[in-house]
Amino acid sequence: MIVNQKIIFQTLFISLAMGFGMHLHASELSQNEKNIETVVTQSFKPLMDQYGVAGMAIGVIYNGKTYENYYGIQSKLDHKSVNNQTLFELGSVSKVFTAISGTYANNQGKISFDDHPSKYLPSLKHSDIDKANLLELLTFTSGNLPLQFPDNVKTEKQILEYFKNWKAKNPSGTYREYSNPSIGLFGYLTAKSMNVPFSSLLEETIFPQLNLKHTYVNVPEAQKINYAFGYDENNMPVRVNPGPLSDEAYGVKSTLPDMLDFVNANLNADKNSPAMKKAILDTHKGYFKVADSGMTQALGWEMFSYPTTSEILQASNSQQILLGSNPVVKELSQPESKVFHKTGSTNGFGTYVLFIPEKGFGLVMLMNKKIPNVDRIKAAYHVYESLKDH
Repeated sequence: MIVNQKIIFQTLFISLAMGFGMHLHASELSQNEKNIETVVTQSFKPLMDQYGVAGMAIGVIYNGKTYENYYGIQSKLDHKSVNNQTLFELGSVSKVFTAISGTYANNQGKISFDDHPSKYLPSLKHSDIDKANLLELLTFTSGNLPLQFPDNVKTEKQILEYFKNWKAKNPSGTYREYSNPSIGLFGYLTAKSMNVPFSSLLEETIFPQLNLKHTYVNVPEAQKINYAFGYDENNMPVRVNPGPLSDEAYGVKSTLPDMLDFVNANLNADKNSPAMKKAILDTHKGYFKVADSGMTQALGWEMFSYPTTSEILQASNSQQILLGSNPVVKELSQPESKVFHKTGSTNGFGTYVLFIPEKGFGLVMLMNKKIPNVDRIKAAYHVYESLKDH
């Protein structure tokens, strides 16, 4: 197993430190690297062995520094090692970018979260889906839309027919049911308000403003050499197939350095442009508290009060929360200290992002196999707990 590990700006930092006579910093830096590499390897390497994961990239943001760890291979076809250019499918972590596109459009006056779908798609007037507003679509509280579209829904026309004929089980804003069609429709309407396809909204507006240079919906030809293969439960190579509103719900691919930059943008919102700072901070506001879970649905992110526990974070990804219909209450108060996370999967990839603004801590896990969410969460929080008191 190949393990490479580096710290961003390490050489520059050591040079500056030595130049100012700070001779201890180089060894301290090296010791921090070793400590973090050890903790990350101890936490995540067993999952590679247990589930037969081909390759993995784990990044940690700790004490203002960024650490990258690479394990294994991006493809069994050419045995190329995972590295800082390897592209992984983010699965539902893509939803946090859909949320930012929405807060950005809202702040630009292109949409309002109080709008209803028929404002942008008049053919949906008088349908059940039009009773939900855009905020409810974004927070999965639109009235029990399912996790996926039915198999027979493929074209844009079929998508519109599906929403026209869909019948709500509950009033909007009363139950959360995690749903790709729900946030997918939100992203579609947001892009429609800006007169561009959703993929263009991300690739030409949102990603550049976040300074993400290797994050894509549609992987360019020149980057396909870096696009990892995922491996399904039978260890067959797979990549995500486009589906209805898939760009909006689970279509983003990215590298570990880009995702760490994105987490840093969330941890240090002041360092973004004013427009992107507001768009990011708006995604950090919780809206619906899921009963008996300790979890509040923010925009894209799932939010918790800090301090929290690994068990609470794991419970937020139980089968009942992921696949069930759960009563919610409108969350008006916001905790002073928060924890944010998001899991994502496609048939061949698994992703996890965790960050704690008050502690300046962040972690990104990318792997080319889908493994249980609770195992990702447990390993990530173990890294945090191992480092927090040092």
